Amino acid sequence: MAIKEDICNPTVAALATALLLLAQSAPVSAACVGRIPPFVPDGTTYTAGSTPVGQPCQFGLGLLGGNVQVLRITVRPLHGVLGLSAQEENRRYIAYAPTAGYVGPDRFEVFLQVVQRGRTVPTMTRIRVDMTITPWRREPVALTSAGGVSETAPNHAQESPCSDGL
Repeated sequence: MAIKEDICNPTVAALATALLLLAQSAPVSAACVGRIPPFVPDGTTYTAGSTPVGQPCQFGLGLLGGNVQVLRITVRPLHGVLGLSAQEENRRYIAYAPTAGYVGPDRFEVFLQVVQRGRTVPTMTRIRVDMTITPWRREPVALTSAGGVSETAPNHAQESPCSDGL
């Protein structure tokens, strides 16, 4: 079960986050954080995201044409690791990986200074991300009995790839 061991190893999870940050054209995970609301100048912009247990996620800033000038971590997550990419043209990326086996809420904050598209003066804000780490979900399995009757096995939402139940 090398795959199970790799997913559940905290060192591998941190390495996966680092690899996400190093990828020059890494895709943004749509399931991680939805559209970030308009920035609150000199305040805190709130947003939420979610990812399955053991699954790193990533989202980008500057994707709509703004120029990210400064991005730094101000509050680290309690139940995971957080990383920031280097500047990629006008963009920066944030990667989050939950602690192996953890399911529940987590949060982190970053400071952002960005010149938004069509503006010349930078906007400064803190972005607070409230994350929800959800249980691992397996797809239902179609079973066929000896008589040819098909039924679907239930989806066990509480099972994790890091549990001994696999």
